[in-house]
Amino acid sequence: MPVDMKGVIAETYMAMIKKGNVDKITVKALIEECHISRQTFYYHFQDIMDVLEWSCRQVTERLVQETLKAESPGAAIRTFVSFTVDNYPMLKKLMDSQKRSQIESLLLDTAEAYLRELVRYKNPDLSMNYSDMEVTLRFIACGMIGVLLKYSGSPQVNKEKLAVQLQQILLRGIPEKV
Repeated sequence: MPVDMKGVIAETYMAMIKKGNVDKITVKALIEECHISRQTFYYHFQDIMDVLEWSCRQVTERLVQETLKAESPGAAIRTFVSFTVDNYPMLKKLMDSQKRSQIESLLLDTAEAYLRELVRYKNPDLSMNYSDMEVTLRFIACGMIGVLLKYSGSPQVNKEKLAVQLQQILLRGIPEKV
């Protein structure tokens, strides 16, 4: 069975983030950790940010698939909240890095893509113009990411309560069929 080298590189990068300083992870350090050549790295990715972006897209796809299988919107939101709380230490490291503005933009884009897929699946006949949908999704994504980053790192965070609170807000923010 062929090795998914792109996946190996991304997983190694994520493991390196968990262990150390995000700003010190270079292409050189990553290829040494992966035991691959520079050429292999550049065959799959343009740079370190490309690895992170690809990883985020993969996580988004997995989360969308998981939440689409959820029995209710509340269960879907709980899945998203649990993921964020469980991965908060890594998210904090990313947000504290020199790449903060890129990371912030990536998190917002990821949340917006997640919400877009959720809306598309749950409300396929939604009648809303593209511009209004984009503004609505961006607004919700900004609020959701802001709240998750604020509360996910708290040692007293109650995932269930946070999910219920977000559910109450989000279900009012995403319009139903018109």
